[in-house]
Amino acid sequence: MKGARILVCDDEMLIRLWLVEHLREAGHAAEGVADGSELLARLEREPVDLVLLDVRLPDGSGVELLPRMHALDPGLPVIMMTAYGEIGTAVAAVRAGAEHFLEKPIRLEELQLLIEQSLERRALHRELEQYRDGHRWQFADVALVGRSYAMRKVAEFVARMGGRAGGPNVLIRGESGTGKDVVARAMHARGPRHAHPFIKVNCTALPEHLVESELFGHEAGAFTDAREAKKGLLELAHGGTAFLDEIGDMPRAAQAKLLGFLETHSLRRVGGVRDIEVDTHVIAATNRNLEAAVAQGDFREDLFYRLNVFPLELPPLRDRPEDIAPLALHFVDMLCRELRLPPRHFSSDALVALEQYEWPGNARQLKNVLERILFLEDASLITPASLPPEVRPSAAAGAGRIFVLPPAGVSLDALERELICQALDRMDGNKTGAARLLGLSRDTLRYRLEKHGLGAGRPRPEEADEGAGAAPLPGAAN
Repeated sequence: MKGARILVCDDEMLIRLWLVEHLREAGHAAEGVADGSELLARLEREPVDLVLLDVRLPDGSGVELLPRMHALDPGLPVIMMTAYGEIGTAVAAVRAGAEHFLEKPIRLEELQLLIEQSLERRALHRELEQYRDGHRWQFADVALVGRSYAMRKVAEFVARMGGRAGGPNVLIRGESGTGKDVVARAMHARGPRHAHPFIKVNCTALPEHLVESELFGHEAGAFTDAREAKKGLLELAHGGTAFLDEIGDMPRAAQAKLLGFLETHSLRRVGGVRDIEVDTHVIAATNRNLEAAVAQGDFREDLFYRLNVFPLELPPLRDRPEDIAPLALHFVDMLCRELRLPPRHFSSDALVALEQYEWPGNARQLKNVLERILFLEDASLITPASLPPEVRPSAAAGAGRIFVLPPAGVSLDALERELICQALDRMDGNKTGAARLLGLSRDTLRYRLEKHGLGAGRPRPEEADEGAGAAPLPGAAN
């Protein structure tokens, strides 16, 4: 990552000037300061991307400066330097928040590698924070999480339909585990009924002979063991919302009675003789093909049209992989709070592995996998090794050599650049598809596009590298 703003803090003028000169030659915007006071003053005036900090300064210890620096910029990477290679000093520096620890004399190759790693981690950290803060729609206590176009449309739908006082009928469709209940709760939380009950009814779990009693209630003596009158779930949701999950599994007899309720907003309890006015908004959901169920006679056509006034389709997670990382971060944050665990974080490789998995069980499966990891793993960092075998990248996938290093060597930057351009060309410029071809997350690809100066377009490597002094790839056209 070139063009980074780097501040070198060292009281030895020759070392400071030498480092600044080499960092500028490497393409960075480097400046030097001589002591801790000047360093803090510069950080207060303007942000930087990385600091090289000497341990011993004229006005104090560099290690003692770290908390004050991170108070100004919590994510600021700091590489400590010292001519006194003491293990205790190194441990103290790392514990205080230093990214790395280097012993003088500084080797430029090692320093460049550490700087690149630190800057890449900072870029990824910023992306993760954007996942948390920039890809969440909050409706009271319900959050919709994602960054795909599909999730943005869902959030817009919830904001628009949830705010309608009339409570139009909504049918949410999608595979099991896509979050249909979360969307229904968000609509309830967004709307004027939020202070009243939200009652979820799982139509699959209701015994067929008790469906009508559970939904519409019964009077005393209506059937054996009905010793007293009981309100049904639709009546208990009066003023609020009843969410009828898996509506496609509702028995035909109950379907007819539900249709009458939707048309008249009144119901009659089992064994009752009078109609009861009920103001309950109904949201239904299904993972079944209701059109096929209607054609087969399993679902009433008139009820389908009554429910399907405003349809909403939730695509499966495999069709929106860009939502996986924000969802994973959201679930881990939520589970850590619920389970009273210390915060956990993801390595970039772990997020890539999650994005590459198909997730047949959708968001529910993702949450269950992460909950299992939190119970079984104590480490603060979730890595690919933490993932279950079915999610973990296959070792066999990388067993064979996919590239043979030529005798003359190769420019790694040029190779990476060429592969990125080829992936973008193959996918007609679609970054999500290119990222999938390269085994990267979309945001990691975005970072690498910026790293290679490809952010504004897709110039060919031989065009963009012209005059840059990069060695051509073996076999590349001249």
